[in-house]
Amino acid sequence: MNTISTRFEKWWSLAALIVLAYTSLFSADRPQVFTLNCPANQYVSCTDELWDLSIYGNATYTIGYHTYSAGPPTVVYNLNSCNAGTIKRTWTVEDPYWHIHTCTQTIFVSSTGSAPVITWPLDIELEGCNPPTKPENLPTDYNYPTWVDSECAMLGRSYSDMLFTVNANCKKIMRTWKVIDWCKPTYPYGHTTYTHTQVIKIISTQLPTVSCPAELTFNSFNCKNADITVDPLVVPPSSCGGQFEIYNNSPYATTKGANISGTYPIGTTKVTYTIKYGCGNFKFCTTNIVVKNANKPTPYCLGSLITALMPIDTDKDGDIDNGMVELWAKDMDKGSKSLCGYYPLRFSFNKDSIVMKREFTCNHIGKNEVPIYITDSKGAQSYCLTTIIIQNNGANIPDCHPAPPPPPPAPKYVITGQTKSIGDANLSGSKLTLTYVKPIVTYTTKYDTTETLVLDSFINASGYKLYRYIMARTIKETKDSTVTNVKITETSNSFGRFTFDSLPATKEKVKITGTYADAPRKSINAADVEYLTKFLLGEVTFTSYHNYLAADVDENGVIDIRDQNALMAFVTGSVDSLPGKRQWYLLDAASNYSPASSILTSTLKDFVLLDSIRKDSNIVNFVGIKKGNISVDPGDIQEINPTLRTKVSSLALTMSPNPTTGIINMDVQLTNDENVHFQIISPSGQVLLTQKVNAYKGPNQLSWDISDFYSGLYIYKVMIGSEIKTGIITKI
Repeated sequence: MNTISTRFEKWWSLAALIVLAYTSLFSADRPQVFTLNCPANQYVSCTDELWDLSIYGNATYTIGYHTYSAGPPTVVYNLNSCNAGTIKRTWTVEDPYWHIHTCTQTIFVSSTGSAPVITWPLDIELEGCNPPTKPENLPTDYNYPTWVDSECAMLGRSYSDMLFTVNANCKKIMRTWKVIDWCKPTYPYGHTTYTHTQVIKIISTQLPTVSCPAELTFNSFNCKNADITVDPLVVPPSSCGGQFEIYNNSPYATTKGANISGTYPIGTTKVTYTIKYGCGNFKFCTTNIVVKNANKPTPYCLGSLITALMPIDTDKDGDIDNGMVELWAKDMDKGSKSLCGYYPLRFSFNKDSIVMKREFTCNHIGKNEVPIYITDSKGAQSYCLTTIIIQNNGANIPDCHPAPPPPPPAPKYVITGQTKSIGDANLSGSKLTLTYVKPIVTYTTKYDTTETLVLDSFINASGYKLYRYIMARTIKETKDSTVTNVKITETSNSFGRFTFDSLPATKEKVKITGTYADAPRKSINAADVEYLTKFLLGEVTFTSYHNYLAADVDENGVIDIRDQNALMAFVTGSVDSLPGKRQWYLLDAASNYSPASSILTSTLKDFVLLDSIRKDSNIVNFVGIKKGNISVDPGDIQEINPTLRTKVSSLALTMSPNPTTGIINMDVQLTNDENVHFQIISPSGQVLLTQKVNAYKGPNQLSWDISDFYSGLYIYKVMIGSEIKTGIITKI
């Protein structure tokens, strides 16, 4: 449609010019005035219409009294990336006299649009120690600012972070986002910038592991308070590291942190620990501090009290069948006192201060040793033993006899001991087993009571002898025996100590054995292989039987190249375990072995045999030897021919690097020119490399290439004159 209109305007203009020319040719008047009329310049924004420019006017020309359209203009856009700049519209018209006329309209476009609508990333809370926080790792709505594209803007974004660490479990990132509009410059050289701060919280909500003692008890000796010392509460750090903040609410603690030590009054003080974790979360733990008055009451009691039973008819049949007398504990008091003045005093027959009175019956006929407990108002307690004698005098209570005494408890015995390594390290977690060589026989006693009707006589108050039938009780005692094979297992604590208590033994034999296990490769390394190699080469000897036992890797009673091969394969990682059935030997620490004695495992004293347990405490100790750990006590290893070894050491011979990936360098200091013979020997004894090198007086560095060797341990042997030096090379 626009094309048709343009063509029409062109034809119309041409027609108008033809008419004008014709009129001029045949008009006798003077030529008429030609005027080209241009629309005025315009000032618009980049948000205004920039493509349909007709709204800003069109050019016309005038001839005489007639006005005509100047047709379509030539349009030139001179806009930048912000849609700001100028648009020029130029019209060109030829008048009837063949003169060309032009005019131009300039539309000035400015980038003065409204501010962009920016959607900023939301605040977020992340869980963990160091979670990924970069924008590309965050979910949508939390990663980047977004906006609606505008014709008048060219926006760019950037950010900067400020990390604030509260603690290892609580951090905060203040992420400052900036969006710059390159299309809106500011004076003098800047650009319009929009800013927003996003808050990223990093929180570890892992709960701290807290263990508070339920109650801690202390004694006061001044009748008022006690200075107590308590180990600070230890809370293991979380997986994020760092220490938790710990507070306490004790009004008596010296500090308000993890240590609640201080001066506490007599009584119970409830102390609460507060453990702060994460970003302001709290966990609580409570301990009762109990301070007891150690100044116990001074007891003054009757030494003995004699009283008689009163007759009673328990079954209400008119006949006396039992007797009873009730006594109060305070009746035994003869003026007990409290040194601290903590009255009133409480008298009881038991420690809990509950049984204030007690009934005595026919079962108590005779002497009864009874404790009387005196407790003051602060809980301090002492006691005295008194004898209460119960008699059946004139009450005429039939068949009133004391109950048979209970059988005495079986005696209890204790065995204690400790397990340590050769290097005197505590072997925590050792398994100790106690076995009775013979089964234990225990006896139980059972009492059966029967009642029979018998004729009984008694003298009444008038002096007459009367007869009656009464029920007579007969008690029958029976014993049963039980045969038990007793086997008890205990585990040594962090100090290597163990205890067998409450043992039902008299004079029976017991056998105690022990086992221990740890990480297979722990403490076993190239040094052990080196000592074993030197032993086989005759350079060192063992002065301790323990070293011989540790060196017998395959447990065949002989130390040879097979032990070296097995140990080297284990150290280099070729195998995961050593041969044989044992990892550790736990031997009777009291047994002595000569280094020259046989090392056959059948001769080992790996148990303790006690003929009987007669004491309250029997001490049994074990020493642990780890197979393959030869170098645990180098003091038990002696060099043969010390003079020669010292001379070689004075040469300052070193091998480096060791371990090596290929090249091994030997640095040696010689006092004269010498021939150096060098050998490398495999674990199986095969000579893999032999070289002879001329060396000179002074420092020398000699090199050998073992790049083609397999990874593992190798023996090197250096011979300089009459001197020999051996050692281990590790190829990696």
